[in-house]
Amino acid sequence: MSLTSQIRIPATYMRGGTSKGVFFKLQDLPEAARQPGPVRDAIFLRTLGSPDPYGKQIDGMGNASSSTSKGVILSQSASADHDVDYLFGQVSIDQPFVDWSGNCGNLSAAVGPCAIHMGLIPAERIPQNGVAVIRIWQANIGKTIINHVQIRDGQVQETGDFELDGVTFAAAEVALEFLDPADEGEDGAAMFPTGNVCDELDVPGVGHFCATLINAGIPTIFLDARELGYTGCELQDAINSDSPALARFEAIRAHGALRMGLIKDLGEAATRQHTPKIGFVAPAQSYIASSGKAIAARDIDLV
Repeated sequence: MSLTSQIRIPATYMRGGTSKGVFFKLQDLPEAARQPGPVRDAIFLRTLGSPDPYGKQIDGMGNASSSTSKGVILSQSASADHDVDYLFGQVSIDQPFVDWSGNCGNLSAAVGPCAIHMGLIPAERIPQNGVAVIRIWQANIGKTIINHVQIRDGQVQETGDFELDGVTFAAAEVALEFLDPADEGEDGAAMFPTGNVCDELDVPGVGHFCATLINAGIPTIFLDARELGYTGCELQDAINSDSPALARFEAIRAHGALRMGLIKDLGEAATRQHTPKIGFVAPAQSYIASSGKAIAARDIDLV
């Protein structure tokens, strides 16, 4: 048996929003991984612990969920009006596949702080105390994101009292701006790829749905929860533990991607697992969140 030599690559393991991932500096990667291709993908897969037939990513940095099986590459921006270039890869858990088709909105919040930690932002851009405004070029979708990063004593302020549903502990808030996420034209076609606010989506063997196909930052298919047989208050386990439901959602997702022009045939959907997303909505109603917190209908506009 021949043994492959180990290599060391500096990296930062960081949470942003309700996701976390491994952040690499472009120049720290082996030369062959500084451009798209199999070497880059192999590093991401092995770092996260994929593909794992056990679905646990024990031998890697992933935590067996799509929210935690993510990788990022940062570099000083090639554009004079941006500070940092940000490339995101969604790593499949059980397949040897990295999806580069979209952004992660959650990890976008970690890009500015991580870029500061990595020394990618010139010192004169960082106040001793206050807020550092970091302009980010999101390379997957070609859009600008701005991070407002709290700074104390010249360092990123990590602790704070900002609470986020889905995250156990409070931390410092990083405010985000997504500039022109849709580049909407006069006919609205950029935000609504079909030109319609609502499309009739026929999915053989699954059903007929009124769907809003929208692309504002990341392509998403919005559905009426009631047409799916849901209330809109289902918690994660109610969906993820239902294999037939997951299969139905995947069929809807594939047909939606085809209608949006993201793929040319249904078979391509399997190679574009990160986008589009699916969301389902319903009128405001009281419910109990995953944390056990009671949410009153009067405090929200929809679920």
